[in-house]
Order: sequence, then structure tokens, then C-alpha cells
Amino acid sequence: MAIMHPPRLLKMRQIESEYKFFEACRTQLSDKFHVFYSLRWWKNAEGKREEGECDFLIFSPEYGFLCVEVKGGDGIDKNGRTWILLDQKNGDRLLHMSPYEQASKSMYYFRDAYKEEYDMDFPGIYGSAAAFPFYCIPEHLTVDAPPALTIDPKDMDHLETRIKEIFQYFLSDRKKKNSFLSPEAKKKFINLVNKRVMLSPSAGALIADREIQIAEMDRVQEAVIDLLAHYPRAFLVGGAGTGKTWIAIKKVQRCIQSGQSALYLCYNKALAEYVRTILPEQADCWNIDALAYSLLKDKALSAPESRGVKAYSDLLDALPQLPKYDLVVVDEGQDFTEDWAYCANLLTKEDGSLYVFYDESQNIFNRSFGDKFFIDEPPFVLRYNIRNTANIYKYAQQNTGLGLDTLTNPIEGVEPEFHRFTRPHQALAFLDTLIHKLVDREGVSTDRFMLLSNRKKENSILADTTTLGGYPLSDGPAPAGADQLTYRTIQSFKGLESDIVIFLNHTYKNEPQTDETRATLYTAMTRARFYLYVIDYEDNLST
Repeated sequence: MAIMHPPRLLKMRQIESEYKFFEACRTQLSDKFHVFYSLRWWKNAEGKREEGECDFLIFSPEYGFLCVEVKGGDGIDKNGRTWILLDQKNGDRLLHMSPYEQASKSMYYFRDAYKEEYDMDFPGIYGSAAAFPFYCIPEHLTVDAPPALTIDPKDMDHLETRIKEIFQYFLSDRKKKNSFLSPEAKKKFINLVNKRVMLSPSAGALIADREIQIAEMDRVQEAVIDLLAHYPRAFLVGGAGTGKTWIAIKKVQRCIQSGQSALYLCYNKALAEYVRTILPEQADCWNIDALAYSLLKDKALSAPESRGVKAYSDLLDALPQLPKYDLVVVDEGQDFTEDWAYCANLLTKEDGSLYVFYDESQNIFNRSFGDKFFIDEPPFVLRYNIRNTANIYKYAQQNTGLGLDTLTNPIEGVEPEFHRFTRPHQALAFLDTLIHKLVDREGVSTDRFMLLSNRKKENSILADTTTLGGYPLSDGPAPAGADQLTYRTIQSFKGLESDIVIFLNHTYKNEPQTDETRATLYTAMTRARFYLYVIDYEDNLST
């Protein structure tokens, strides 16, 4: 069977003709074929933005690619230069252009995109066709609807033969002797198409496939929450993107709905602020330092401190009226010290519940909560990653050796890009060009990507940089609707995610990869949902 992108469709959500063609491709084409469904694209032509959609892109390393426009309804006709889709059920519809022209525009877009991306012509065959799964084209339209480029009902039961015939048509039309693509050319083209999909995750088929995954994960998470009802205290451990925070949120929501009190607790301030926007108002949501200061007031200033971390348990235990909760949820528990773990117990009612979510692979602070959560049972394990594409998560695994027990997302994506620089101006020039390309050429909104680093901005090579790609750069929160680039440290972005992550990793020559370094890299890379750029800046002056 063909390799489908996405692997499956929900019939109830799809146009019937497209679903039929999708299933015919999936079941009839061999596994040498890659079939992409619903690819949105855009380009700037002479200062104007041109948009289009390719219903199906069929790729074969033996030939090249075909863009196929699929039409449903009961028939098709023309009135002068206007094409009309005949549809008794939903009403006839005027088409803005010929189905063949639609497919041709997509064909030229991907041909040109390949040349622009790799600075070379596409080495295989490229072509276009139109498919009408439910009816044949009237004879009077054959001049405008060439039979050689038409797929109709008689072709639907031997689709692979028909697809190869269309490839052969373009092979002879372009006067090429052969069309076989090298493994490298195949990889480049698949990566190019995946990039187009990833840069437009709110459109096309990808979002539908993610919705299927999320629906499945929702059922799994609800089952986990039901199971936890029998365990008043429990650890839940899972790699990046396995849904730990979402289970924590749902558990708090259920608790509030039942009329009980609940506290969501973590270390990262930004994560607490994000979760607070999701939880009901009745729930308390704090990072540990903010909670301690809200309860202790000025007394928090006198809390003993070790390696920059305050200990609050003795001061909290001495309070005459310490709030107690029916449920305490600790998220990103690997960031907690033994003292903070004990604090979580102090805040839990005697007959209350305490759940701790953690991932030792992300222990970037090298902390330990010891046995101070007082949970004796072994942890429940979450194994399925739903945040990152398979390419991104595998890249993180291969480069850190962490998160190996986590099963990757079935959605394939773009291979992460890696670049190394030893001079600041080279790295800055690359970042400037990259931002310009993503925003101005690809049309990506600035709020869809995050610039992460292992250093604070004032200590990074961007210390004196106020703009990148012509857009303001700030390490503070962006105002709503502002075209502003956001710079965050990995530590401040733990537990959060972004569609596109640009990871600026400051390093030095022969730097050893310690456990803390690997945890930092793993955490940074797994913040990216769809696309990851890793930029190593090697500072030769560092020791």
C-alpha cells in the first residue's frame, strides 16, 4: 500500500470524491508511492500573494510527482470560458478556473519550490492531472479536458496503471530518456513537501490527522484519570510530549467540577501562567516560589537558600492557617527539591490526593525530590508522544540518548536543520535571513515560532540585537497582535511548546556532553511541534 500523508482520513469529514480517491491511492498504489493530501501553498508573485491548494500530490522515486485535482458532484460542463460543477444535491457551482489549470498551478509551484530550496532543477518528471471518480467527461470537453490527463470511473479500479501512464505521458512530452530519482533527490523532495505541510499546520489535512490523534489521546487520558481515582497518591512519568500537563489539567478540572478544592503546582513561572488561562477560576495555580511568597509574605525573604533555591517547608509548617487542598497536582516534578516535595504534602489534606508528573530526561537543574512526596507505589508510565513530529522526536533521541522509551508520533515531518557557526556575524546573518524567509516569504506569523537559547539574552550573541529579519526581538512577553519575535531561555520555556522552534545553542570547542547538557538539549528540541532549527554557536574564547 502507498505511504499516505496523513495515514488516514475520517470519512465523515471529507468530500466524498476526495475520500474515494484517497482510499484508492492508499489501497492500490505500491509502497514506493508517497501520496500527500490537501497541500495549501502560497507565493509572492510581482508583489502579490498567490494562494492555491493541491488536492493530491503523488510522488514516485521511479518517475517524479503528479499534482491531481479531484472533483465530485454529478458532472462538469463549460459555459464559454467558465467551468461549472454540476451537483443536484448541493446546487451547481461555478469554478474559478479549470481543474486542469488548478493542478498545473500546483505542479509549477512545487517544481519552482524545489529549485528555490536546493538551487537546482527537479531531476524527475513533474506533471498534473484531474480526477473525476463518479462520472466521465463529456466528449465536447475533451479539447479542454485532455483524456491523457484525466482519471475517471473506469480508471479507479486500476489506479496505479493509470498513474504510471500519466507519468509516461509527461516523460515523453518533456523528451526525457529516464526519470529515476536518486535516494538523495527523493529525500529532498519529501522533505520539501513536508516543510510545506508543517509551515501550514492550520490548513489542509494535517490538522485533521492531529485531531484524530488528540481524540484518541483524550480517551487514553480519560482512562488514566479514571484509574487514578483508585490511587490517592501516584507518580506519572513520561517523556516530552506525552500529555502529562494535559492529564494534570483534566484532573484539576474534574476535581473543581465535583465541588472540591485543587492546586496546580510547578516550578516554571511561564508554565503556571499558561495553565492558569485554561483552569477554572476556582482552581489555584502557582509556581512554587510565587505560592510561597503569597502565603509567607515578607517571611519568604528569610527562607534558607542553597545554590540559589529557597526552602519553604519549615516556614509554611509554622503558619497557623495553611491552606489545605483536596487535590494537589505537581507538574514537571523533576524540577522540585526535597523541600518543595515536602511543601506539596503540607498543602494536601490528610484524606486528599497528590499526583506528581515528571520526566527525568528533562532534569536540566539536576535536582532530586528524593522520597519526600511519600509515594511508595511505582509510577504509571505514559509512552506515546503526540507533540512532536516523528522526525523531531527521533532527532532529539539520537542527539541526546534520552527519551528512548517514548514511542514517536506517527506523523512524519520535516527533518530538523542543523547549522554550526564560529563567528557571531555569521550566526546573526543566518538568523536574520531565516526570520525574513519564514515571515515574509513563507507567510509564517511571528507568534508561531519561538527563539530558544541556553543563555539569557544579555549573555548571548544577540545581547545587542533588537531586530531580526526586520522584526523587533524581545525577551519579554509580546503584546497581543504584535509582530514581535520572542526570545526565551530553555529553563523558562519548560513544559511549553511552539509550532516552530529556533534553538540557539551556545557551546565551545570539545565541550563535554554531561547529563545536564543532554537534558537541556532534549528539553529544547522537544519544544518544537512541527519544525526545528538547531543553531550551534561555538565560542572559541570560552573555556
